[in-house]
Amino acid sequence: MQQHNSFATTSDFIRHLDDLSAGCDTDFDTAYDDLDREFAELRLSFRNGE
Repeated sequence: MQQHNSFATTSDFIRHLDDLSAGCDTDFDTAYDDLDREFAELRLSFRNGE
């Protein structure tokens, strides 16, 4: 019985994942790229003792 419930839950999860497209929020992706670049610059400046 437990395996059936687990399979049903997994199937539901996969079905919901299929409904989502990769990179569906381009504004968020762009903002994240900017933040990632800023953090990389900060890490470099801290390593260099600036």
